[in-house]
Amino acid sequence: MVSNQFHNPFPGMNPYLESVPWWREIHNTLISEIRFFLRETLPVRYLVTMEERATIVHNPPEDPPRRYAVIPDITVSGARDLARDNAGRLDGEAVTVVLPDVYPAYERFIQINAENRQEAVTIIEVLSPTNKHPGRGRNNYLQKRHQILNSSTTHLVEIDLLRDGIPMPVVGFDADDPYRLMVSRNELRPSADLYPFTLQSSVPEIRIPLLNPDEESVLNLGVIMGDIYLRGYLGRGLDYRIDPSGPLSQNDRVWLDVLLREQGLRS
Repeated sequence: MVSNQFHNPFPGMNPYLESVPWWREIHNTLISEIRFFLRETLPVRYLVTMEERATIVHNPPEDPPRRYAVIPDITVSGARDLARDNAGRLDGEAVTVVLPDVYPAYERFIQINAENRQEAVTIIEVLSPTNKHPGRGRNNYLQKRHQILNSSTTHLVEIDLLRDGIPMPVVGFDADDPYRLMVSRNELRPSADLYPFTLQSSVPEIRIPLLNPDEESVLNLGVIMGDIYLRGYLGRGLDYRIDPSGPLSQNDRVWLDVLLREQGLRS
């Protein structure tokens, strides 16, 4: 039996899981768990697969890495030391430089297909840091999003569980709720269902749209995230004595401190 100390202490999202390296593991695990859940609950005529796309990422070595920077296959350190060492060079003297990193960032998503149908029924995206920060990764994702939203055949489910970064564009909602779940049914576009929620809230349930007349599957992300936290013993590696990375309002900071102290995770 797993001790209660390994249960997620938050009513919904745990903000400590949004930083590297935690989010990389959580992102992939969450996609896998959603896939397993849908395979067990959808009618047998549906095929649920985990697909992958690659985006070429370019980070100049002189730029400080973002908190959510994609981890490249090869990294080069010491760029700032080189700049300092080269400052006193003589005219015409060779200097040592570092070339920019260019590498593929792989992003996974879920695709639901039905037998005897070429187009995807539903695409489920769990947003990554590269989707929410300016650059080629975000631009590529927005282009793909635009293609799906202009499709008459494919539903889109978008899961944003990251507080940091720029939210995906929508019209008609401008509040600062950091977490958002969006369900866009092809027959109702341009309208969509948006489920915004805060750090202090539980994670809303959403319905995964399918082909008519099949009943939509209810996806409880809060339960799935809680299971991931519990079975992964994630509580052992998190330092609750400090505030999590990413934006945190004063109200959330006070609430978080009281919550963690009540559960004995802060003194």
